[in-house]
Amino acid sequence: MKDDILAVSKLLKDKSTLTSMDYKEILKRATPKDLIYMDPPYQGVCATGDPRYFSGIDFDEFMQELKKLNGKNIPFILSYDGRTGKKTYGQNLPGELGMYRLEIEAGRSTQATLLGRDDITVESVYLSNNLVGKLRLAPNEIVTNHVVRQPSLFES
Repeated sequence: MKDDILAVSKLLKDKSTLTSMDYKEILKRATPKDLIYMDPPYQGVCATGDPRYFSGIDFDEFMQELKKLNGKNIPFILSYDGRTGKKTYGQNLPGELGMYRLEIEAGRSTQATLLGRDDITVESVYLSNNLVGKLRLAPNEIVTNHVVRQPSLFES
């Protein structure tokens, strides 16, 4: 793992910036040459009063910010909702955003484990339409009922 961390560090050196500020301020500074990755608090998880999670962001306000990114042709990746067992967290993103949705099986849910269950977590990852175009994927295609399994750290 050390080698992987050092390799990523070398790859990102002088090519990335770490900041701590309101997400809207960061998005205002973005250009089409940037790739934005966002992993805000999941809907339905952060509003429970659980002290481990930052309180949720306003859904409608966040969707407006995503529309602005699309309008400025700024590519982005968003990890935003998911499901565990039979429970789905969050509302669907508006179709007008033209997002490409992937579902990734992230393994056994920590929260379910704490509650004595063995539910599997499936997370949604969205790619912006302009990023999909750069990757030469079919734009506006929504992947449903297709789950990609995340590899285990200790898998060979």
